[in-house]
Amino acid sequence: MSISTLQKYQFKNPLASSTPVVFEVESFRVTKDCTAHHSHRSEQYKIIFIEDGSGSYQIDFQEFKIESSGIFCLSPGQVLTVESESTKAAYQISFNREFYCVETHGKEIACNGVLFNNIHRATCLQLSAADSAYFKQLVENMIRELENPGKAHQDMLETYLRMFLIEALRKHDEQAAAIPVEGEESNRLVGDFIALVDKHFRKKKAVSEYADLLFVSPKSLAKRLNAQGYPTPTEVIRNRIVLEAKRDLRFTQKSVKEIAFDLGFDDPGYFTRLFKKAGNDSPAAYRLAYLGQEH
Repeated sequence: MSISTLQKYQFKNPLASSTPVVFEVESFRVTKDCTAHHSHRSEQYKIIFIEDGSGSYQIDFQEFKIESSGIFCLSPGQVLTVESESTKAAYQISFNREFYCVETHGKEIACNGVLFNNIHRATCLQLSAADSAYFKQLVENMIRELENPGKAHQDMLETYLRMFLIEALRKHDEQAAAIPVEGEESNRLVGDFIALVDKHFRKKKAVSEYADLLFVSPKSLAKRLNAQGYPTPTEVIRNRIVLEAKRDLRFTQKSVKEIAFDLGFDDPGYFTRLFKKAGNDSPAAYRLAYLGQEH
């Protein structure tokens, strides 16, 4: 994106802490429509709200398109690639777990494993003009509070963020397929499983370990995943490992052996076989093919 105007509004934590509390809103404006190609790996939770524009994007190598207005939700570690873009106005909201913990508040507004921490179904929402105006008002409220902090400053910002997430969840439900007949409890369990895999995939690779954490049997977990159109629990775990490997192969200089060790494999050969089973190419071949696409 060729930016003509970029304004950043940041939360300043009045309490000294060894762990920074991050919440910021960035406003992007361009004088002309433009086209860009770049990738960005998120270090925090991010909401990208395209108020006026369109484009083709990838979230962790899944293809998405935005027409007129839309929203992306990114979790730490996810990669957003802009294939082509024609954007006049956009906002980016960034926050970390110290400001708003998606996992802790997930059961309150059910965004954990839905808007965030679900690499199998990345969130991309198309917005109508009325939707876009509503989200813009929420962002403007955030900016106003960041510019003129008052009493209960952090609480007010968190309230606006929660309102934004709740409305995004409503739009997600409208645009998603019909909820499976097993109902909300099953949806929550599947979301919890996806989020647990995202958190523990480097150390826990057995379905039984996750089933124990969720107090269900591996068979019951598999049944509920299948009811919502997900692959088997084993494949969910494997796909998460392979995704992280692809990120490292494309965006770092780590060797295949280093990547294997980072992902919890004592035997790089076993890691290579698992990677090939997921997509036929070896890790080295995958990296070489990606480098070839860049030139």
